[in-house]
Amino acid sequence: MMMTNARRWDKKIIRTPLLKIAVVLVLATPILLVLPTSLSAAASPIMNVTSGARTAPPPLEPHRHSLQSKAAQPVHIYQATNSLTRGEGLHAIVKTTTMTYKEMKKLSVNYRLERWTGTAWVTFIGSSSTDTKTNVLRSSSDWEVITGYYYRVVSIHTANDGTTSGQSIQTSPSVLF
Repeated sequence: MMMTNARRWDKKIIRTPLLKIAVVLVLATPILLVLPTSLSAAASPIMNVTSGARTAPPPLEPHRHSLQSKAAQPVHIYQATNSLTRGEGLHAIVKTTTMTYKEMKKLSVNYRLERWTGTAWVTFIGSSSTDTKTNVLRSSSDWEVITGYYYRVVSIHTANDGTTSGQSIQTSPSVLF
């Protein structure tokens, strides 16, 4: 009888450390699976290796659209748009459109391609277009850019009927080249 109790006691002693080791292994396994097997480097805010960007992305901003007129309500421009798309290679294609309710004495657009430096938007290149006695003005440019930067277009559309003028400012979403 004494022998049986001793064997049971020995089995309890043997089982208890095994149980503890099993619990520790089960709890530690997720940590071991998460740890990398090679040395890891901290991500640099200047160089984003996965996207190819040379800077951190610009802050998300809503598209800026504003109409300005000396009249109480904007009376001339009913549509002002710009777009930035990728061309072949490192070419940025910029397109702008200005539409008015009626024929204008002068319709113009000044637009610029801006590059994100990581802290601010700076003008990379710009252009303008003007036409007279029209209600639609379309303009486009094809510019070569530097890879790894975010770009956007800011355009200022102006319509003048000879008496009053109206203005619309548009900002495109940013694009990584």
